[in-house]
Amino acid sequence: MSTSESPLDPLSQVLNGRSAPFVPVAPVYEGLGPLEFHWMKLRHDKWRHLMDDAGVERVPVDYGTYLGLELSILTETLDDCYPPPAWLALPRRQSEDQASGATVIRRGADLYWVSHEGEESWLPPDRATYASRQVQERASHYYGLWQRGYHADQLEEVIARADTPSSEPTPEEVDRELASGRYEVARALLDRHPGELPLYESCSSPYIELLGLLGFQGMMTSLVEDPDRTHKLLAGGLPRPSARLAAAERLGVGIVFVEECLSSADLISPAMYREFVFPYTEQTLEFYESRGFRTVFYFSGDLMQLLEDLKQLPWKALSFEEDRKEYGIDLAEVRRVMGPDRVLYGNVDAPFIEKASDEELLREVERQIDVAGRRGRFALSPGSPFTPDTRLDRVRFFCESTRML
Repeated sequence: MSTSESPLDPLSQVLNGRSAPFVPVAPVYEGLGPLEFHWMKLRHDKWRHLMDDAGVERVPVDYGTYLGLELSILTETLDDCYPPPAWLALPRRQSEDQASGATVIRRGADLYWVSHEGEESWLPPDRATYASRQVQERASHYYGLWQRGYHADQLEEVIARADTPSSEPTPEEVDRELASGRYEVARALLDRHPGELPLYESCSSPYIELLGLLGFQGMMTSLVEDPDRTHKLLAGGLPRPSARLAAAERLGVGIVFVEECLSSADLISPAMYREFVFPYTEQTLEFYESRGFRTVFYFSGDLMQLLEDLKQLPWKALSFEEDRKEYGIDLAEVRRVMGPDRVLYGNVDAPFIEKASDEELLREVERQIDVAGRRGRFALSPGSPFTPDTRLDRVRFFCESTRML
């Protein structure tokens, strides 16, 4: 895997057990918050300028133009505010079949991407407009998840999957996936930043997938009321070989970010964690590690009561929240329990990154390195996504902070 073996990429060096010239920076969920808004605005503005130049209110999507615009969005972001070697989620874009035949239309200040099947996706003109609609949409989304899962109709399918043998994709299937056009932006970025841009895949643990199947209430009650079915759903949610994953391997993606939420000690008991979460997270991590990926395991919530359990999991790096909910999350104590040789991600407070002075932020970065990372087994990260109001120049400052010390 070219990414994981790159001599120029400090994150992959650390994840592969080697020393690095400086502490790598790998912000969790980097595509949310300020970068999400930045990409959104760039996408709207680039299509609007194209339409203005042509003097039209709608434009058929040319696949080459689409790829060029998507590549420019990411290259400008990397150049201006998120410089390599900070890691980046593997950018899959629409396939040539998906993009070709689409149309971008203008209605007032808004643009809409209309697929060849007539489905519309909004391209908002600015952050304020996006945020006002986003609040309503996400409130509806989370209300639905509280009451009932969005994929409740797939319960039997997931249960049946647990008893269905998995198989590796054929070389032809992987070739078709790579030839779909979805990876052209990723290829171009890797060519532009040879050996210094760690790309990663992301997935959720089988436990958190229960949320989409059962809703929050159903997820919580199922642990007590129907444990047998819950175990079947968890087994059916384990990762399997796929052409998509094999394509990432071939591209040189060497890292998988595994998210686990709603399993912390403030929500379920340690005994429930050990029965319903631990064994399936363990199998998930083993699956990716056996394929040569290096796993970064993100545990959301109070991990302090579960440190000895988490220590037994086969992750290559452990990432966790900052101490903002009075859990007593302490990077130094996590390091003490995990020992000096396992890789930890830092948990710098995201609002602190937004509001602190440069000097204050550098002091906190240095403190985290002192308690967890002088031995080369540490990556700097916020404990949660950058806050939406974090300035882009502050994102860049954080990404370059470890090289300033």
